[in-house]
Amino acid sequence: MGSKRKAAEHDAQSAKARSVAISIDSSKAKVQPVLATFAAGIPAASAAFATYRDADKSRSDRCIVVSETDKIEYVGQSFEGERPLASGCKYLVGVYDSATDTVTFRAAPVVRVDTVIKSLKGVRGVADRDISEQVLAARNELGEAFGNKKRKAQIRAEERNRINMDAVQGDKSVIQASIELRTSSMPSAQDLRAAENTDRPVPKYDAQATAACDVYDMEDVLPRAVAAHIDVAPFVKAADAEEYKKLVPVRSAFVAKKIEGILAQAKPDVAALRRVLYLAYLMRLAALTRAALQRRDACLEALCCAPEVAEALFERFAECVAGSLNPDGSPVFVKTPATETKLVCYIAVLMLSINNWVVYPAELAADLGIPAKKAEKYLASVGCKIEPAHASEMAMNVMSRRARPGPGKKAILKAPVKFPKAPRRGGVAA
Repeated sequence: MGSKRKAAEHDAQSAKARSVAISIDSSKAKVQPVLATFAAGIPAASAAFATYRDADKSRSDRCIVVSETDKIEYVGQSFEGERPLASGCKYLVGVYDSATDTVTFRAAPVVRVDTVIKSLKGVRGVADRDISEQVLAARNELGEAFGNKKRKAQIRAEERNRINMDAVQGDKSVIQASIELRTSSMPSAQDLRAAENTDRPVPKYDAQATAACDVYDMEDVLPRAVAAHIDVAPFVKAADAEEYKKLVPVRSAFVAKKIEGILAQAKPDVAALRRVLYLAYLMRLAALTRAALQRRDACLEALCCAPEVAEALFERFAECVAGSLNPDGSPVFVKTPATETKLVCYIAVLMLSINNWVVYPAELAADLGIPAKKAEKYLASVGCKIEPAHASEMAMNVMSRRARPGPGKKAILKAPVKFPKAPRRGGVAA
């Protein structure tokens, strides 16, 4: 007990022996203390606050402090309106340096910090917007004072593009009326579906048909005026298959088998034969190159059809190049992605109509030289349902030798028809 009393007396005597100096720091240091009061929860000790001071020298005592966490924003200011919070008094913060026995005091503004819960910012009203605007104004003033040319140009651009909500408030009724006028003229969901169906690259169809044979308008697929120019006499009068094979423009086992079956009848079905030959013309057109389409004589020779039929094919499944003419004065035609998609869709519908509304994608792919998956997409885009097919079924019904053996898929057109979502122009439905 006596030792403690002696130690206390020694410390008191040492304190009397040394003198402590006091100084006032009025320099404009970058880091200055701020006294903060918190209206609600106090942030963690590790929270970092950024301080912004007014660039105007007459208001250099004003400052704003901000910080945030994942859920809360802390925004404080040293003024309220045009008056400082601590009007009539001044606060100093002192720091004692034990090495020099000096206490340095520096003026510290008082800041009242409010908390803003981020999830409730949309329902808190105008106060939060005002605080945010003050913070933004302080940041812009800081950028104007110390920012580089790029930052200053960015601030001026943001100021030009900012909307004055108070000015817009008076025009609220005019803006609302304009929006209502424009939205009233917007197409309805039914109109959009109708436009989507119109843009499909398929023949005319009846979405309400209850039988597969009534889904598509075959007059649109092969018009009577075009069918009348398809000459079937050489096929009907031919003594054997070797005599008419050279008149078929494509090497397709599907086409050859269908022609053989029609001609084997006691009274061949002329309408069905014309449909199969038209399918052969479409397949040949799909195989023609861009250069072949431009040479009209070579194109007619390759199609092996009447000029009237070729004209109908060009008009529907190719686009005329404006201002371009062949040496004989005839127009130049080209195939585009949109016309090629339309052409394959018509081929798919024709194959379905000829084969009792069932087509095997492997056979379509083999005849057109496209991947089987792409053939499936084409058949789905005309309303077919893709189902698995056993290897025995494929071997019995797929006529093309170029198709891969084994199990595969079959496409069946069922009524009422259901189309997949319409693709962008020129594409295949996904």
